[in-house]
Amino acid sequence: MPNFQVPQFIEQKAKIVGPFTLTQFLYIAAAVGLGFVAYYVFSFFLWFVITLVAVSAAIALAFVKINGQELPQILRASLNYFLKPRTYTWQRSFAQKTLEVGDLEQIEGIRKGMGLEEKIKSVALSIATGKIFSAKDQGLENKKQEYQAVTFLTGEKRLAKRVDFAAEEKPKKKK
Repeated sequence: MPNFQVPQFIEQKAKIVGPFTLTQFLYIAAAVGLGFVAYYVFSFFLWFVITLVAVSAAIALAFVKINGQELPQILRASLNYFLKPRTYTWQRSFAQKTLEVGDLEQIEGIRKGMGLEEKIKSVALSIATGKIFSAKDQGLENKKQEYQAVTFLTGEKRLAKRVDFAAEEKPKKKK
């Protein structure tokens, strides 16, 4: 059995009047008709301007496509956008609440109602920001004096114990 390819994405409309579809023909015919009437009503310069604008608009309406959509469809959508009322759902209004700072008893009541997870998070935040433990509490200020950063010839940096021989007393030799 032979295989046949099925054409996809066909966007051709029936050509009714020569190479034009019916809507294309009507747009161009309306512009030509307007130019014909304007020739007998207005002066030459005004007729030329009106005909030029009308024929340009008709050609644009008949042949221009933007992102696969015809220009009249885009103009209808833009007109509906500007004329119809819109509701902005992302600008939802909330009722304002006033919070009063209560007594110490209310604050203690809130803290008692706080779950274990929130307590752990607040303690972890305090530790991370250094509010609970400091270097003085841990005795780390002495470690800064005892240890010093040393850079080796290879560029590696290490913490090494500092030994100050001048400050220490040398043990006396036994005789």
